[in-house]
Amino acid sequence: MQIDIRTLALPARWDEQSEHGTLFRAAAEHAERIGDERYGVGAVRLSPEERLASWQSSDADVLVHRLAVDGGRILGRSTLWLPQLESTDIGDHAVAVASDIPADDRRSLIEALIDDAERTAREHGRSTFMGGSPGAGIGPVIARTGFGGADPDEPEAAAMLARGYRLEQVYRMSIADVRRLEREAPSLDERWADASARAAQAGYQTIAWSGPTPADHRAGMRALHEAMSTDSPMGELALEPETWSDERLAAFEREKTAGGRTMRTVVARHLATGELAGFTSLFVGAVLLGGGDDVARQHDTIVAREHRGHGLGMLLKLANLVELRDHHPTHARVNSMNAEENRHMLAVNEAVGFEPAGYEAVWQKQERR
Repeated sequence: MQIDIRTLALPARWDEQSEHGTLFRAAAEHAERIGDERYGVGAVRLSPEERLASWQSSDADVLVHRLAVDGGRILGRSTLWLPQLESTDIGDHAVAVASDIPADDRRSLIEALIDDAERTAREHGRSTFMGGSPGAGIGPVIARTGFGGADPDEPEAAAMLARGYRLEQVYRMSIADVRRLEREAPSLDERWADASARAAQAGYQTIAWSGPTPADHRAGMRALHEAMSTDSPMGELALEPETWSDERLAAFEREKTAGGRTMRTVVARHLATGELAGFTSLFVGAVLLGGGDDVARQHDTIVAREHRGHGLGMLLKLANLVELRDHHPTHARVNSMNAEENRHMLAVNEAVGFEPAGYEAVWQKQERR
């Protein structure tokens, strides 16, 4: 096997009839295959337009895409994330090699892609490396948070361990099916009504919108995005607090809706002060599988510390599902990623009806300068 690792230059359009276009479409197909293997068919699928948009760099993040190619066949991929505004010492890589490649070749590919990603990160002045691998709810190697683990014999985990990485966190991918929740008792509407009544009694209401944040809520949304970078469980990952301006919020929303995606947001508002107490966002893409099988992506969900204890997390999660059902009936499923140590939010997810679909281990290595 001859391994040629090269940079993927993105085309201007997904259907561009050029060498770049052909290679991008092959890489996108590879990404879909890996996603189906790890999380189930359709769980993380994107249309070609959405995939191209999601792989673009921005002012906040530079993305470097590398392909391991043998002749005209893509054997594996890596994506290197290079933050530009905070955490500028970090190079965060994700490697993907299909499981149908012979074991020895697969190990060699994974190791070559990780080594290549580290070299590229160093060229950009980075000395803290992060990487992912398939994880597990429990495992022989336990995350430093004490929640979740990884199999040291799994090729990606083995490569991380051999290179001095430490397992910091494990994330759980969960999926909820709105159709099933509609059939259960109490129904989704009944649970939503109960959660809304409890929130109203405590002095909160929900507000929902589609697309960019309305002007009168931008300050509140900026504060909640900043809280996501400080209050969300991060173990000992070397991530810095983020600062959000109106310009950064607008750019984030443009990037997340590029490629035809719809962004839906629900906030909990404290009536006495007018403060936004929490929010959740949902990204809904193209119809890919149809018949209600498509999966929307739940992005961030947070309740500000001073507003916790009123069931607002449950309220926001249920509101997301109601919004999806009412506005996007072709997307009956929702995925959500949560850190295993975030027991409160996972308990909320489980109570809402989310079920585990897979796990992602997060590794870190810090080199001396």
